[in-house]
Amino acid sequence: MLDNFLNINNWYLVSFFYLLIGFLLSRDVVGLTPKLMAIVGWPIELSQKVAGTKPLPYLFLFPNLLIFGLFTFMPLFMNFGFSLTDGASINFSSRDYSGLDNLARIVSETQIDVGIQNMEDDKFMAAAADTFIFVIFQVPIMILIALFTAVVLNREIVGRGFWRAVFFYPVMLSPVVVAFLWTLILKRQGLLSQTLIDWNWISEPIQWLVDPSWTMFWSVFVYTWAHLGFYMLILLAGLQSIPRDLYEAAEMDGTSDRRVFWRITLPLLMPILLVVTVLSLIKAVQAFEELFALQVGWVSLVSYIFETSGLRGQKTEFGLGIAAMASLIVALVLIILSLLQFYLTRRQVKL
Repeated sequence: MLDNFLNINNWYLVSFFYLLIGFLLSRDVVGLTPKLMAIVGWPIELSQKVAGTKPLPYLFLFPNLLIFGLFTFMPLFMNFGFSLTDGASINFSSRDYSGLDNLARIVSETQIDVGIQNMEDDKFMAAAADTFIFVIFQVPIMILIALFTAVVLNREIVGRGFWRAVFFYPVMLSPVVVAFLWTLILKRQGLLSQTLIDWNWISEPIQWLVDPSWTMFWSVFVYTWAHLGFYMLILLAGLQSIPRDLYEAAEMDGTSDRRVFWRITLPLLMPILLVVTVLSLIKAVQAFEELFALQVGWVSLVSYIFETSGLRGQKTEFGLGIAAMASLIVALVLIILSLLQFYLTRRQVKL
């Protein structure tokens, strides 16, 4: 109790001397608000007087860089270490170095540990194939609908601000909330099945998220619905950056709306469209939260990594290492997509 009291008093003393130093250093400052700011922020002003203003941006960036390094770079290095070691523990002292064995466990047809047929490569390739199918359908649909919506909402229509908010609203929802709402609609006894039965369109309920004939369709639909507003907003900003005098000149020449779109809007919007394409590709490859919460009848790459790592269920001897190696493969794909974005954007700017 006495120690706590002394610690509290120490904080009071430190605060008192901090403010006292600030008061003494700000005696020449005129005005109540500037004087209060000078008293509180005297270390910044003192550092400016001693070292100048050049190091000041780095001082403000340091907390962000520290947090970014702690939660981004450190997990990245840890993941790289997990991919090269074996063991169920996350403690590196309890793990054995294995080199590229985990890569072999993912891609080889024979298990390197016991010499029998390897099933892990089939699971990984199945997840990669399902993710590829999802990306192939979801990304073009996302871009086309986002572009169409942005073009419509860029026009002078009644309630334009309201409709922009409506289309952007799903982006603000949590992935779990999105999954819960659509589960109520798409489950076996959900709203969609019951409505179709009432209309005599189907004779028995359908489990839309598990039925192989429908699970990919509804996965694409729900994921597009949840993220459409983000890409629509980017494209809308790009449309509003196009000079209006180009459209006025086309209108004076009697150019049709279709020709204006193909000859003016689309070429000038192409740099933004390329960025949106690559961003949506990266996001689709990383698709996890909504799909996992919906419990769809297929496994994405990120879901495969999540399941294999032992984050849910029993940990295995090689699970964490295999998951870490698989995540590095996915990261390599995302890096290639990002480099492609930079290349295409730079090329488009030069043109």
